[in-house]
Amino acid sequence: MFNKKNIKKDLSVLKRLLPYILPYKKRLITAVISMAVVSALTGALAYIVKPLINNIFITKSYTELILIPLLVVLIFLVKNIFYYAEFYYVGSVGQNIIRSLRDEVYSVIVKLPVSKLNKIPTGVLIARITYDINIIQRTVSDSVSAVMKDILTMVVLLAVVFYMDFYLAAAVLVLFPLVIFPVTLLGKKARKTSTDTQNEMGSITKFLDETISGLRMVKAYNMEEFEINRFKKLSDNLYRFFMRMTKIRGLTVPFVELIGGVSVAAIIFIGGLQVIKFGYTPGNFFSFLTAILLLYEPVKSLSRLNNSLQEGIAAGTRIFSILDEKPEEKGGKTSVPKEITALEIKDLYFGYGKYDGGEEKEKTVEHFDLKNINIKINKGEIAAIVGFSGAGKSTLSMLLPRFYEPYAGEININGINIKEFNLKELRDSISYVSQNVVLFNETVRFNIEYGTSGKSKEEIEDAAKFAFADEFIKNLPDGYDTLVDESGSRLSGGEKQRILIARAFLKDAPILILDEATSSLDGESEKKIQQALFGGGGSGGGDAGKADASGGLCRNKIVLIIAHRLSTVKHADTIYVLEKGEIVESGSHKDLLKMDGIYKNLLLKQME
Repeated sequence: MFNKKNIKKDLSVLKRLLPYILPYKKRLITAVISMAVVSALTGALAYIVKPLINNIFITKSYTELILIPLLVVLIFLVKNIFYYAEFYYVGSVGQNIIRSLRDEVYSVIVKLPVSKLNKIPTGVLIARITYDINIIQRTVSDSVSAVMKDILTMVVLLAVVFYMDFYLAAAVLVLFPLVIFPVTLLGKKARKTSTDTQNEMGSITKFLDETISGLRMVKAYNMEEFEINRFKKLSDNLYRFFMRMTKIRGLTVPFVELIGGVSVAAIIFIGGLQVIKFGYTPGNFFSFLTAILLLYEPVKSLSRLNNSLQEGIAAGTRIFSILDEKPEEKGGKTSVPKEITALEIKDLYFGYGKYDGGEEKEKTVEHFDLKNINIKINKGEIAAIVGFSGAGKSTLSMLLPRFYEPYAGEININGINIKEFNLKELRDSISYVSQNVVLFNETVRFNIEYGTSGKSKEEIEDAAKFAFADEFIKNLPDGYDTLVDESGSRLSGGEKQRILIARAFLKDAPILILDEATSSLDGESEKKIQQALFGGGGSGGGDAGKADASGGLCRNKIVLIIAHRLSTVKHADTIYVLEKGEIVESGSHKDLLKMDGIYKNLLLKQME
């Protein structure tokens, strides 16, 4: 009936929850004391039935008629005060556990390596932070209440029934073990169903994340009905799992009720027989019956606990699988040089999946996404990586901030392998502008300042001016304090890119990576962004002319440009052409045109 391996696993999950509960032991102790009072008063109510029947309804005592109702009111008053205290403190402990777990899970997720994050669907992570943690909170609250209050109540009531009639109480309790087997069986099914339900919930969350964020595309292709039908299928699956769980929960209580009904019937028959034949007083009988009826409420609660416990263990297993993930390594202890004069990529190989820093396997050159990459960029120089889609251009930009690790070769700053540097310091030394615009549901000012806290209002606005963004920002409803939604829907593509470039201006890191920063822009927007990056005249207006004097964002930096549109890379000192992950050509714009190779072919295709 019991699987020792599963029991051991369940206990290990529950044991891991203890450190989250112990900081609130004072509140738990207060809750336990309150539960003990509630339980004792519940037992007192059952015992009061005896003098109520015997002294009022049989002997007709006026004194008891006044005292017993007053005592009942007092018991209920005190009981409900302590019931509130119990409810409040148990709820407080549960909510604090949720907060601690939620904070810790989010912290672990944020610190996971990019390579690991790419393998876990976003919807699954969201489900862990929300739904699973709520299940754990419910399980903890139910468990504390059931294990403490219900067991205390059962102990008090059992003491009352055994005190009143030992043999009759023993006869009734013979039926109790019959409940254990079916409740355990239902609990196992509840756990499996809970796991299936959470997996389906993760699928729905992932689906919603994809479709709602891409709703414009859905509408553009008239796919509303198609997506509605897809969602209905997922929703139907989730419904079936929830209904399966509902059936399991629904079967548990009726079964316990049935056992309770049989017990009550037995009590009525045996107790009534004693009253009729053996002089058993009606007060004793009804007091005993009341205690038994009150006893079945905590018994039912404990039977429901098994289902809740199984759901909680399943949720805990999923939560702790996230918490057990290894965080991103912090890198070495070497500080990044204050002045970075050279960046060099030497004999670098990299491939997603097998070769992204995970388990080493046999190296087969044709399976790598990048092969034998050698690039050197000195301070004040601009290097560009170009090539057809899928050549591996953006992959290279992921390796510099160590989002991924190369399989072989190294990346050096001032001759030192970047693995030796503290990871935070390394990333502080890099400004990254991507074609994938990431704006937060905050103000424009917040989005420019992101990653460079503590900057003054003037510094933020100067960075916007250098990025030719100040003019359009001031025309927004609340200027720099205008709230930007996460997709930046109220801004054009060029405006969003200029906010990112303003962010890079404000950070002013010595290494600048531009990953397809102008790929989706119109000609006018691209022109302004190129002025912001490389300097030169422009229509930024007024203070925007400062970009000319500064030489643009790229001045006196080590700059790596990843580009598909070649109009951006003409400024580069050296252009590297990637083909199937290998550098096949390199040189200046003019040199590459003379070669009459892939670069010239790319340029001619873009001019068509």
